[in-house]
Amino acid sequence: MLWPIVLPFKISLAVLFGLVAVAVLISPLLGWRRGKTLLVSMFVAILAFLPVCAGVGSILDSQRFGVFHYAAYAEVQDHRVERYLPPQARDITLEKYAMGHRAKYTITLDELTGYLDGLWSRAGGRSAVPRDQLDDGASVSGESFDYSFDGRDWPIPEKALHFCSPVQSDGGGADYYFDSETNTVLQRAGYW
Repeated sequence: MLWPIVLPFKISLAVLFGLVAVAVLISPLLGWRRGKTLLVSMFVAILAFLPVCAGVGSILDSQRFGVFHYAAYAEVQDHRVERYLPPQARDITLEKYAMGHRAKYTITLDELTGYLDGLWSRAGGRSAVPRDQLDDGASVSGESFDYSFDGRDWPIPEKALHFCSPVQSDGGGADYYFDSETNTVLQRAGYW
């Protein structure tokens, strides 16, 4: 759940620690006492930590979240996305955000079901919700999942087949809506 703030936290901590160390090391050159310099610079670093962390997070988030386009699965290179994205996916549009992603891509029904069967097989019964309770493979109308893709200009199919990944104990997992007319999947995944 806190993974998006771990990297900004580590970077901010390293930068501020480095600045404190530099201040203490150069303090004799400036005629300051090291002990007093250490206390003052640590106090300033503590006060600056949240603004620095927010700034670093903002810069990082602009690079790791948003809408991205990939020709194939191999280009994605994000382990959070890759664990729910079939390797056979092509022409991928991916919207990544801190707690999940939404994707649209081309794949055949056989490729999708083969991939999902493999996911369920690897889960080995460890899904928080059994597959037979998820209406896996059921036909759904576009209006029943339209809200999941609000804000995207992706065409919502009139009818689609709904598939699910295994559900993690914390509720993480993915929903796949396959449009058989266009061999397109709209996918929504959540993870904490």
